[in-house]
Amino acid sequence: MDKIGFVVAAVVTMSPLTLAVAKNVQAVNEQAKPTHSNQPEQSVQRTFTRVINAVEQNNYTQFISLGNAAFKEGITKQTFTQVSGQLAPRIKKGYSAVFLGNLNQQGYQVYLWKLTFFDGGDDVLARLSLKDGKIGGFWLN
Repeated sequence: MDKIGFVVAAVVTMSPLTLAVAKNVQAVNEQAKPTHSNQPEQSVQRTFTRVINAVEQNNYTQFISLGNAAFKEGITKQTFTQVSGQLAPRIKKGYSAVFLGNLNQQGYQVYLWKLTFFDGGDDVLARLSLKDGKIGGFWLN
């Protein structure tokens, strides 16, 4: 009985369907571009760190300093202060930021991080949108 099971497995493994699937997987693997690591460029990480530090320190000037004109105009000091007031205490207690990846959207590179806070509260998804080295958007969800 074990011999029959082995023969059936060998036939299934070598079936035309299996070979076709294997060829398709190989074709996809050849088209995929390898990535160096799951980390953003150093300049992007520095920008993200600077923005998070500005939120922690309630520093509106630092927060908008790297933004484009629309970002600077769209983020009021009042809105920034409200968000900072909610998140700064959690950031000060400690957090970890795990880079999730980036997207290409409407001419911007959008970088994503998962923020996990040491206070045990809800995680936050951070989105940093950059174009030509300037911040076009920063969201904390």
